[in-house]
Amino acid sequence: MEIIPESVIKWLLEEENPSIRYRTMVELQDIPTTSEEVKKVQEAIQKDPVVQNILKNMQPEGYWQVKKREGRIIGAGVEYADWSTTHYVLSYLAELGVRKDNSQVEKAANRYLSLQQSDGDFWNHFSCLYGLNIRTFVKLGFEEDPRVSKTIDLLKTKIREDQGYLCDLHEGKRKTRLVKSCYRGTVKVLFALSELPNLWTKTHTKRLVNYFLDRNVVYKTKHQTEFVTRETGKTIFPFSYRAGLLETLYALAKMGYGDDTRVQNAWNILQDHRTATGRYILDWTPGKTTNRYFYPGPKQTENKWVTFYTYLCLKYKKRVV
Repeated sequence: MEIIPESVIKWLLEEENPSIRYRTMVELQDIPTTSEEVKKVQEAIQKDPVVQNILKNMQPEGYWQVKKREGRIIGAGVEYADWSTTHYVLSYLAELGVRKDNSQVEKAANRYLSLQQSDGDFWNHFSCLYGLNIRTFVKLGFEEDPRVSKTIDLLKTKIREDQGYLCDLHEGKRKTRLVKSCYRGTVKVLFALSELPNLWTKTHTKRLVNYFLDRNVVYKTKHQTEFVTRETGKTIFPFSYRAGLLETLYALAKMGYGDDTRVQNAWNILQDHRTATGRYILDWTPGKTTNRYFYPGPKQTENKWVTFYTYLCLKYKKRVV
């Protein structure tokens, strides 16, 4: 793994951000979660103003709602919008290091899971939705929940001829040719599978990995000098429906493909975000009015979350799976 500059480690371990401090200790420094120091940081996360603000705004029934421009209020169901409905808020809590042992989080997670469809889907087979949900619930501590297992089983069967994923909204809309899979949604499934190592050797996972390797990760299959989407080569946080650079590199590196030559261009793009201090730049995040709960910092500046995830990607890059 690339050696992290001592000044960067000190920056990531600053007490003002207990979530970054906790994840740096556990995931970058490999300090056991049983250590007293780590336990103290876990307690600090629960008291952090960011976490407290999220939990304060939870509806008594266990969800977060948003008022749309046309006046419609959503959030009680699985429909999602902007970056502040339940689907995203639960993912933020997972990123921040909160788990289901928090009673409010357990309530909200169980309520959301109760809205699951019979086949494990949540809404129109949006892979950008169920992919992120799988990762969220695994990180919250629900990996063994049969409802999560049902959604994992769903993703095994929904992989398409071109090795990607597509929602019901677009499936079959063309009569004479196959609709290409959605890159954004496919990224979310890859992201989910990166947290499920028992599935890494399965055929459907290898097919999915090839979807990315065959395009050198971030490019159009037939035009491999053009990004698949405008955000593909950008550092984006927090993770949402968009398909940023960190998600794909994190997943591929963690699953053992970080040193594949077809990934090198993506690594080069990420390294272009490094500053002289050894920190990394955040390209894009939604504004505070759009994402009212988890603002990671201003765009085009050195960012702790991007820096943490970059070094975590680089750590996984050299790991033998």
